[in-house]
Amino acid sequence: MDAPSSADEGDTGSIKTSFRKIFIVAAAFLLFVSCNQRKEKIPVAVPVATDSTVIKKLPPAVADSVSKAAVPKKKIYLTFDDGPNRGTRNVLQAIKEEDIPVSFFIVGKHVFDSPEQTATWELLKEDTAVELCNHSYTHAANHYSKFYEHPETVISDFQQSQEKLQFTNNVIRMPGRNAWRIDSITVTDIKESKKAIDSVHKAGFDVMGWDIEWSFDHKTLVPDSNTTLLLRHIQNLLDAGTTKTPGHLVLLAHDQAFQKEENVEKLHSFLQELKLNPLYEFVKASEYPGVKKDLP
Repeated sequence: MDAPSSADEGDTGSIKTSFRKIFIVAAAFLLFVSCNQRKEKIPVAVPVATDSTVIKKLPPAVADSVSKAAVPKKKIYLTFDDGPNRGTRNVLQAIKEEDIPVSFFIVGKHVFDSPEQTATWELLKEDTAVELCNHSYTHAANHYSKFYEHPETVISDFQQSQEKLQFTNNVIRMPGRNAWRIDSITVTDIKESKKAIDSVHKAGFDVMGWDIEWSFDHKTLVPDSNTTLLLRHIQNLLDAGTTKTPGHLVLLAHDQAFQKEENVEKLHSFLQELKLNPLYEFVKASEYPGVKKDLP
């Protein structure tokens, strides 16, 4: 019989390592149960490792018990920008079928641009799994530098959208900017916009940016097809605690990237992969830590 190749040896070592990790996790879980039954306190060092890759390899029942017992859920905030537009109904249908709460950041002007967009807005309002947030009224007319030169105009733009659409929360997203003003988080990606963003925050709005974006081609409107890499980045950010708030990740996607059936299928597959991880919990933007509950 031929001797195993170095690749075979590497595979065997990898399998042994995985089983060793799984054994450690399972042993920790059994110790947790045993200590609870004896009503003894669990030592601080016992909580199960937060390596989601290892936990996903456990049988579903065990993985669920382990994650509930010792690993706090990591919160994912799925947000979709720029609706209502031609892709919004497809996104709405997909998230309804996958039974996941999401937040849509709405451009006020788009609601009134056509009867179809107005009807889509009404559909969004009817769905209790959907949260609607303010993404400005004009989206800066896509002239961002000029828009942010006048803080009073920026405030007025968001207030106009707030008044016309009657949002029930104070979470907003700046057009064309990944900026944050929530509790102690203050991030300005383009410094020339700082004064305007500060002014909007002082007017009573909490400004939410994003930790990671599902990018798309702005000419073809096709989303990035490498969702495996996107999922890996999400896991790495959460496991490393390098999001704006550790344990909380805001994902930005855009409605208009999901107009075609093949791209909607990508969305379904992506959401299904996220749902497979027992460590993840999906929540709405207004539940982000530090978001004020009072309306502006």
